Amino acid sequence: MVSDNVMKTIEEIESQISQDTRYIELVTTVEYLIGLVVDDKKETFRKALNDAENVEDVKEVLNAIKLQIGSQGAKKYLGI
Repeated sequence: MVSDNVMKTIEEIESQISQDTRYIELVTTVEYLIGLVVDDKKETFRKALNDAENVEDVKEVLNAIKLQIGSQGAKKYLGI
């Protein structure tokens, strides 16, 4: 049987891997969505993503990109 110390260490490693996986998924999503942003705003979002320090920061960048893409769609739809 595995000792409690070993199990605790394994659980901590698995938790860290899970957090890293979520971060990687979010960053990949944001990078993809940056490709959908108008050219003059792309660099701004890339800089924000590069400055992000944690998952919460990346989520904020993601929310801003969603607003930008929504705005672009509305402008296109309304002919503005």
